Amino acid sequence: MSFLKYDDKNTTNNVDLTKNPMKVAGYENSDSTISLEPVARPVDTVSFDLNKNLDQKEVCSKLKKEQPQLFQESSVIVKQIGNEKQYKQMQQFSSKATVESLIKVMEESNLVLRCNFIRPGFNARNSCLMCTVEDLKQMLKNPENDFNLKSVKLNVSNDDSFSPKHGTMFLSASKDRSGQHLLYSLDYHINEDRDKVLYSIH
Repeated sequence: MSFLKYDDKNTTNNVDLTKNPMKVAGYENSDSTISLEPVARPVDTVSFDLNKNLDQKEVCSKLKKEQPQLFQESSVIVKQIGNEKQYKQMQQFSSKATVESLIKVMEESNLVLRCNFIRPGFNARNSCLMCTVEDLKQMLKNPENDFNLKSVKLNVSNDDSFSPKHGTMFLSASKDRSGQHLLYSLDYHINEDRDKVLYSIH
């Protein structure tokens, strides 16, 4: 039995997956990658329940097995605007699972999405931000941009400065023909100097 509901089998985010992705003007290739990962919502030690956590891990494992297109590493491209590095997912998510069904599963099992920006190299540090059910619901409430995408801004709690130390991620979704939504891309912005430090931690 599938956890998630799907859009029409022949289309995904209105993208023809038989075509090679084209690099966006002004961007360069990057060796970094991004990924989404379903995980148990963090709780304090007093609230931790081992049996519940094991059930959560089982659900996460099934989600990743069912939707490898959504929960695998994806290549990014990068451009610099002022002193900010802007990393963009090279190719849109190819999963046909709806955001609405993902919200339902995450609510029922108390899960979140771990959003990872993965830097290459032995000494490099990755960046990780959390996307909650509340974030996904807010994304669906937000207005569409000029590209007909809804998005939500993710950063570390209480760090809503112009250039957060740990960077900012933007998770976006597009509407399918049924009126449901499909996750479209995960992008990442961070201050250039901070990014350099995280690429070469000693």
